[in-house]
Amino acid sequence: MSNTLKPGAIIKDRYTILGDLGQGTFGRTYLAEDANRYQERCVLKEFAPQLQNNYELQKAQELFEREAGMLYQLRHNQIPCFRELLRTSIGRKNYLFLVQDYVEGLTYHQLLVQGQKFREADVIKLLQDILPVLDYIHSKQIIHRDISPDNLIKRNSDNKPVLIDFGCVKEMVTTAIVQSTGHVIGTQVGKRGYSPDEQLRYG
Repeated sequence: MSNTLKPGAIIKDRYTILGDLGQGTFGRTYLAEDANRYQERCVLKEFAPQLQNNYELQKAQELFEREAGMLYQLRHNQIPCFRELLRTSIGRKNYLFLVQDYVEGLTYHQLLVQGQKFREADVIKLLQDILPVLDYIHSKQIIHRDISPDNLIKRNSDNKPVLIDFGCVKEMVTTAIVQSTGHVIGTQVGKRGYSPDEQLRYG
């Protein structure tokens, strides 16, 4: 993509881009250093959905900002801490970023691809470690909607699973745009094999 930020780019005189972590449905994710926190690493998630209609873009941005406010309320050791919602301009392009803590480790999907085997005891331990996180977010009336090996990072520091990429962000934006415009976006929240059939069928 021509608008991809290059390593070394500085955002708001604070965040230095280190690299590109990947492209999602609603934007690109970057690894960065925070000059205000002793070069501590963090993640910048750019909000840049591939939508042509101005109304759709405006509606999506409103929901993204509302969802950022919701994520700001979450305080749990196994959820990356939300830092800020950042607006800035670089050249002629306006950017909107969601800034979160960086979790050092690999996703369980990456571990599986590398050939790591998980015993029954390992899976039971994973469930015991992640269920309290789900209980916490449910107590806040928040549903993740996309729990899968891609969205669980095994943290290097303590081997605890960390829950990332809340699917409700994507779901809220998609649903609102479909309801308000009648345009269907090719986006599905959840993954076959990990989400209930009714979620995949009806959203």
